[in-house]
Amino acid sequence: MAAIQCKVEIPKVDGLKDGELTVGREFLLVCEGEFPKTLQQDKLQLVLQPEQKYTIALRGFEFRTPTEADIKITSYTAGGVKFDNLQITDGTTTLDLGPVQYQLVSVLPPPKPPSQPGEQAPKQEPFGPIGPMSIQVPMMYWGILAAFIGIIALFVVTKIFRSLQRRKIIERLKEHDSALSPLAEFHQKFRRMQRENTVFFGGTPKSEDIPLALDETRHMLKLYITRRYRIPALEWGPRLILKDLKKYHPKVYQETGSELEKLVKEFLHAVEDKSKLSGSDVLNLSKRTRLLVEEMERLS
Repeated sequence: MAAIQCKVEIPKVDGLKDGELTVGREFLLVCEGEFPKTLQQDKLQLVLQPEQKYTIALRGFEFRTPTEADIKITSYTAGGVKFDNLQITDGTTTLDLGPVQYQLVSVLPPPKPPSQPGEQAPKQEPFGPIGPMSIQVPMMYWGILAAFIGIIALFVVTKIFRSLQRRKIIERLKEHDSALSPLAEFHQKFRRMQRENTVFFGGTPKSEDIPLALDETRHMLKLYITRRYRIPALEWGPRLILKDLKKYHPKVYQETGSELEKLVKEFLHAVEDKSKLSGSDVLNLSKRTRLLVEEMERLS
């Protein structure tokens, strides 16, 4: 594997001096070379000696191209920092990044020189006096904070909306109430369709009966799920139906979720291109739907 070479790059930040690396400021190691395809980016960490633990910290890793990557770094030790061969590992593969060195400037003001001969310079304390401080925060950080708050707010609003939507739709499920159980109603509608639709007669069905059987079978499946599991399947898409089933009926989801997902996708593809459907296609979908519903009922 070709050697990886890295160079230090300091991104511009509003409020900070260009090209000056201060304690705590994030910068990049732009590394070029051959990276293994099996590299697990989410598990990467720097290989450091115990005494180097607080010298440098890894903040992120992102590919620019297949052979060039940005490694986001923060350093906390003022002065010159030098690594003869900085290494990074994902726990399985360790990469040599080669020599890395940079100069870090302290954010603390330098100590004042003695005002009189023989007077000792005041001792530099690690922190200044406790009191009101004015620290200029770069606009980029305010933007990141605003985006984070926006994402959290959107997540909360979506959860509340989804909860209210589910409650209202469940109240409307009374419209689908029947004296028959959900399974009995499914079987009743299925038998009626078998008696009336030429797809189930054998031979060549009427062209208009093929999409009709498809739509009726799909509606029967959604109506069964709606009544049996109190899920608004008639209004929701496949992703929300499966998510709700997984949350409130884990046993049913575990045993039948995979087949339900496959069946729903096949229904969607069939609805998008009804012109290519054959009677045998719809017959197969109907049979699988009946078997799935009976299996879901057995597990409930």
